[in-house]
Amino acid sequence: MQNNFRAARSVVLAVTGVCFCLGAQADSGTSLLSPGYQAQLETWLGEGRLALSNIYTKVAGDTSLDFHEASDGKGRTFSVMEATNASGQTWLVGGYNPQSWSSTDGMHVTVDDSQRTGFLFNLTAGFMLPQLKQYFSGDGIGMDQTFNDANVGPTFGVGHDLYVPHDLTHGGSSFLYSYNYHGQPAQGYSLLDGSIWKGADITYGAMQIFSISAVPEPGTYALLLAGLGMLAAVQLRKRSAVLV
Repeated sequence: MQNNFRAARSVVLAVTGVCFCLGAQADSGTSLLSPGYQAQLETWLGEGRLALSNIYTKVAGDTSLDFHEASDGKGRTFSVMEATNASGQTWLVGGYNPQSWSSTDGMHVTVDDSQRTGFLFNLTAGFMLPQLKQYFSGDGIGMDQTFNDANVGPTFGVGHDLYVPHDLTHGGSSFLYSYNYHGQPAQGYSLLDGSIWKGADITYGAMQIFSISAVPEPGTYALLLAGLGMLAAVQLRKRSAVLV
C-alpha cells in the first residue's frame, strides 16, 4: 500500500510540475510587455500564441558584451526597449530577429524574399515595419537584417534602422532603410517619431530580450497528461504484482 501511494504521489508531483513549468514558460519575464503588447507582437508575427522567455534584462553598468553573452545562439528573439528622443519623449520599440544573435557574424544578409521576415515595431505608437522585399529582381535594399558585433547591442538593418551602442544607453539612433512599407520614404526617418534623422540622439532605458517558442495547443497538453496517466497505471500494476 505504501509503495502504491508513493508511486501515485510521484506521478501527481510530475503532472503538477509539468503544468507549472508550462505556465511559467508562457508568462515568464514579461515586465516590459503587457498582455496587450504581447498579443500585438503575436498578431504581427502571425503564428498564434507564443511563449516568450526573458533571456536578458539590462541592468546598470551593462554593455553590449552582457547582451551578447545572454542572447547569442538562442534562436529567434524579440528585442524590446524604452527609447527616448532628444525632446524627452519615450516610446517602447524594438525588433523581431528571425535568426540567432552573434558577436562575430557582422551583417546577416538575407538575399531571398523568403528570408526577409524580420520586422521593427513601435508598440507605443502601434505599428510595425517589415523588412523590405525586392521591388525588382536583385534589389538589395531590404536584405540587411541585423548587425552582429560584440561592440553593439541589438541592432537592425544597414541604416542602422535601429542602432544600440556599446553602453546600451547613450548615442543610439534610428535611420530607416532596410525596414519600411512599400511606397514610404526610402530612408532617413526615425522609428520613434517619424522625424528626419538628426544624428545619434536616442537614449535607451529598460531593455529586455525574449526568446520565442510556440505555445502547445490544448490537445498537446491533453496528450501529455494522458501519457503521464498511462505511466502511473503501469507503475501501480508493477508494484501490485510485486506485492502479490
